[in-house]
Amino acid sequence: MKTSVASNKDLVKSFVEATNRRDWSALDALVAVDFVRHSSSGPPGVDSLEKLKQFHQAELETFPDLRETVLLLVEEGEYVAARINFHGTQVGKLGPFPPSNRTLNADFNCIFRVADGCIQESWVEYDNLYGLIQLGHYALPT
Repeated sequence: MKTSVASNKDLVKSFVEATNRRDWSALDALVAVDFVRHSSSGPPGVDSLEKLKQFHQAELETFPDLRETVLLLVEEGEYVAARINFHGTQVGKLGPFPPSNRTLNADFNCIFRVADGCIQESWVEYDNLYGLIQLGHYALPT
């Protein structure tokens, strides 16, 4: 057991807070070393704590003012479902898209699996098209 938080929801809140603080060493006590992030709307290959840290650090190169806000948490056994708001200005490259200097303000859904006092897995889904429209990289046909 890595942490002594009161609930799995508290563990997820601590994870989001540590990410917002850019406190990568705090993740060592919150996330399993063999953590896996599943997402059909994000990059593949996040299959360890170190790769998760790299993913978040790369995200900050694109959105240096990034802030995530927990909107809703529901705990059921070892699972915590979360609705989280993502707010940040794109000043770096986003895949093939150049910096737009526009703000992305969008909510996404995430399910965390917690075991042995740490986050073992997450499933993250967000609306890529909505984000690209906000950032000015794509426009709906008129």
